[in-house]
Amino acid sequence: MSNEKEPVIIYGGSFNPPHSGHISLAKAAYRQIKPKAFYFVPNFHSPFKEMQPASFNDRRNMLQIAAGENFMNLPGVQISSWEEDQKKIVYTWKTIAHFRRIHPNAKIYFLMGSDCLKSFNDWQRSRSILRNASLLVGIRPGFNIVGGEAPFVPLKGLFPAAASSGIRINIILKHKTPGISQAVMDYIKNRGLYFSQEVNMLRKELSARRYRHCVNVARCAVELAHICAVPEYKAAIAGLLHDCARELDVEVLKAMRIQGPVLGRYRRDTVRFAPKLLHAPAGAMIARERYGVKDKDILQAIQLHATGMPDMPLLCKIIYMSDYLSEERKFAGLDGLRKLAVTDFDAAFAAVAAAKARYREEKKCWAHPLSIQLWKQIKETAEK
Repeated sequence: MSNEKEPVIIYGGSFNPPHSGHISLAKAAYRQIKPKAFYFVPNFHSPFKEMQPASFNDRRNMLQIAAGENFMNLPGVQISSWEEDQKKIVYTWKTIAHFRRIHPNAKIYFLMGSDCLKSFNDWQRSRSILRNASLLVGIRPGFNIVGGEAPFVPLKGLFPAAASSGIRINIILKHKTPGISQAVMDYIKNRGLYFSQEVNMLRKELSARRYRHCVNVARCAVELAHICAVPEYKAAIAGLLHDCARELDVEVLKAMRIQGPVLGRYRRDTVRFAPKLLHAPAGAMIARERYGVKDKDILQAIQLHATGMPDMPLLCKIIYMSDYLSEERKFAGLDGLRKLAVTDFDAAFAAVAAAKARYREEKKCWAHPLSIQLWKQIKETAEK
């Protein structure tokens, strides 16, 4: 064990992917503290995040690329695999205790952005963390000290407010990705990370018109998911894949061994009167088997987006609505519904269901029993 008294910096996080905010924070901390050792510690699985779209090895490689050779070759700078080696969720207090054993006499700093400081008191064993380390905090734009924060050492300067979650969604939606270096972006594309490979496959399999619709639905879904506190990454993937089977021939849809509530005891009537509705459960099947989606929430949202169903989970409601509110659609009254969706989600959901019910009546379309049950539930709720 080392007996040095020089400072040590621990910088934990998902780095999923690493961005300019991470790197600027790391470099500023190294300049200000001049540590004997600086540890990047990519986690095995963040206690605060539900999805982990890239492996530890990929995140480590991207971190090396993002930090650059000049920084990675500075004395003491290294990427630790300790949390990954545990093969289980590791909380910060355990990580700091591990490095305290390695550096028993060192002044240990735990590096973070000011966005993390706001919730620090809710972290598991936060007092244990403070007994063994000082918080080293980079202030990001918009952060205000309101009182009650844990004690911390501020880094000099302001730091960009880039977020890995937003970058992942930008990659899915083919948006520009400010805050991430071109070298890291090239690595992501070459490795097909963050659903980029699946997006390219979808683009090739759909017509340009249908693909545009899917992207628009995903964008709308992400906006609504943010408002409703639903994981935006799930909304993006569900929106993007919701119509992945929409252009399949009806006979192909009929021949597929599709399961789920949209069919069930309604299979015969659905096949006879509205076979195109099969594209929704078929899409869930294709999303699972061809695009590798295992998340049950995403698959359910794809399956129910065309018919709806009573008591739908929030993500299902979001995709059901986003399909109708999609930017390229020009129905009368849509602009008002789009505005309503961001101010009163429940009212907008009821209005979308009502609009779909009116359309079925006007066109004398066969109504799927699940759609009828959903509309009945909405009316009964409104009457209470």
